[in-house]
Parts: sequence; C-alpha cells; structure tokens
Amino acid sequence: MIGYVDTSAFVPLLVAEPSTLSCRRFWDDCDAVVSTRLLYVDTAAALAQARRMNRLTTRSHRASLRLLDELWAELAVVEVDEQVVARAAALADELELRRYDAVHCSSAEILDDDDVVAASGDQQLLSAWSALGLSVYDTN
Repeated sequence: MIGYVDTSAFVPLLVAEPSTLSCRRFWDDCDAVVSTRLLYVDTAAALAQARRMNRLTTRSHRASLRLLDELWAELAVVEVDEQVVARAAALADELELRRYDAVHCSSAEILDDDDVVAASGDQQLLSAWSALGLSVYDTN
C-alpha cells in the first residue's frame, strides 16, 4: 500500500494527539508514504503555533522538529510543479477545497496508482479524495 498523508495525518506522528495511534498504524502499514513538499512547511508552522500556544515546551518543540526531519527522510515527495498547482486550482473550485487541501488532493491524485490510500482527519478532504475515486483512511 502507498500511503498519502496530509498535515492532519502527519503532525500526530510528532506530538501526542487523539489520532496519534491511528496515524502511527497507518504509517507503519504502508510500504511507502508520500506527501507534497508543502507538508514540511505546514507541519513546521503547526509545531511553531503549538509552541506559541504553550501546547509544546521549547524542549518538546525541538524534539518534534528533530522527529519531523527523521520522518521527512522516509517520505517520498510530490513536487509542487505547474501540473500540481493547475490541478489544485481547479479542484479548489470544483470541490470547494482550501488552498493546502487542494494541493494535497491534487498531489495524491497525480500518483495515479490503485494502491494509493490517502489519509487525513479532515472530512472535506477525505470526501474530495473519495469523489476522485481514491481510497481513503480517516485518522479519526
């Protein structure tokens, strides 16, 4: 199985959240895990926000960033090129998606493989992937 993860399926691998066990199980069950290059910055921003909101200490924030780099090295990356961006723009309109969700939707779709299962905790993104014929995994 090729697993595609969005930010809501990736961040719980770095910090304890209600969906951490579900996300870990998905990660471990995949033969390969894929995401868009934008996952890195979106994850770093989520961790920074958690630090600012005192959900993470300075020490746990640094540990989470180290783990981000470790797991990032295991990911296959879909580049955000002209094709991904053009499709994401169309999907944003067609499926009423937010910016990064549209990029995740496009990036998973472009893999064009029957073995892809896309994971998220976002119901709108899961519905969009399903509408495109992708298999989905709800991390909630």
